[in-house]
Order: sequence, then C-alpha cells, then structure tokens
Amino acid sequence: MQLLEQGESPALVARILGVRPSSLHRWRRMAGQGQGLTAKPVPGAKRRLSDPQLSELARLLDKGATAHGYPNELWTAARVAQVILRHFGIKYHPEHVRKVLKRRLGWTSHKPQVRARQRNDKEVERWKADEFPRILREAWRRGAHIAFLDESGFLLTPLVRRTLARRGQRVIMPCSA
Repeated sequence: MQLLEQGESPALVARILGVRPSSLHRWRRMAGQGQGLTAKPVPGAKRRLSDPQLSELARLLDKGATAHGYPNELWTAARVAQVILRHFGIKYHPEHVRKVLKRRLGWTSHKPQVRARQRNDKEVERWKADEFPRILREAWRRGAHIAFLDESGFLLTPLVRRTLARRGQRVIMPCSA
C-alpha cells in the first residue's frame, strides 16, 4: 500500500509482490475499509466435545481403564473412543481421539514400566543396601565372578503395548512374575 501511495504503478507493485493486479486492487479496497488488511481467523469445524465434557472425560480417564471394564490399565485410542461414545454419545475415530487427547488434554503416548504384582519395594531396598554389598564382598574375597541369570524362562513377562497418559506421568503395568 505504501508503494501505491508513493505513486508506483499497480502493475509494477503486483509484479514485485508476485500477485495479479486484481488482487492488489482488492487489497487497496479492503485497506480503505474499517478493518483494513488484518487477518481473519478461520473458525474451522465446531468442537464436538465441549470444555466441560473434556474435563469430565479427563476425570473418567483418571479412574483407570479397569474402572471402565477393561482387563488392564492400558488406555488405547480405541478404548478412549469407546468411553466417549458410551458417556457422551459422540462417535470419534481412534486417530482423532489421539489428537484430541494430545492437543486439548496434553496426553502423550507412553511405554509402561513392568512391575511384579508381588513386589515389595522395602524388601528390594533392604536387599540392595544389605545383602548385595555382602555378596560382592564375599565374591571379591574368593576371587569369584558374579553372574545374573534369569530363571523365569522365556517370554513369561507379558508383551507390553503403548498407552496414552498425561504428559510426564509414569505408567506402571503390574504383571505376574
């Protein structure tokens, strides 16, 4: 607009900007009106889940997958889509659910950590503090080597899939050891 006001020809300004002269004339007309050339936001499609419904969804998901009848605590996009359909009557494609969870709730994909159901954290810490140093001292005294072997067998731990959870949340999958 400044070049046109300085007296440059519309054809030259259009060539400099790489646009058609008709676009330049339209812009000049818009600049003379109230709003000028400010960008107008494109609203896009209306959100099917409102903000209160989204908050309710977050509360439902925080209860865990087993509270909704699933056999484990994995939140897959398909499972979340089923919960949305069941509670709000809104049908979403699982991939769109993943986008909603990521963009509007801040959830991300996680690989759960596997922990034995029978695990006793206090006993593990006691063993690491008392027994393991004693075993190392005894091995050093004898000049022996220490080897860690897994006696549980082949693939007895469950195959772990990825799950959706709040960003930064540690997901722990209990399993039978």
